[in-house]
Amino acid sequence: MKVKVRNPTPADAKQVYEIERLSFEHPFSSNVIFIQLFLHSDTSLVIEYEGKVIAYAIAAKEGKRLHLLNFAVHPSYRGMGLGKLLLDRIIRLAKMKNLKEVYLEVEHDNEIAKNLYKKMGFKEVKVIKGYYPWGKDAIVMVRRLE
Repeated sequence: MKVKVRNPTPADAKQVYEIERLSFEHPFSSNVIFIQLFLHSDTSLVIEYEGKVIAYAIAAKEGKRLHLLNFAVHPSYRGMGLGKLLLDRIIRLAKMKNLKEVYLEVEHDNEIAKNLYKKMGFKEVKVIKGYYPWGKDAIVMVRRLE
């Protein structure tokens, strides 16, 4: 499977939103996705296959840190290593920008995501009770780059 990893453009917002909607019980709105892609295009990535966006990682530079805000692979393309590829590229992007770490929040009971992050060197550092608007706790995970 030959894929292309690139920075997103605002034109990708519709496809990214579709993946978001299919991936999460409580997706961000299409407007939020568009704004995130616009504001953070230089620190975010999409995976394109045959002209279609099939995965995305939206990340924001915060000082010397990269905050992974949102990350998903289209359900039809899961289990192919694309999540690992995308995380690897986000980590490389952060290193190229001389950042010190990548961090994220993940629902405390999302074992599939937590296992992927752990395989990629992320460590659980704290729990934020009631972080999500729907009441679930978040685990903050960090991958140091130094």
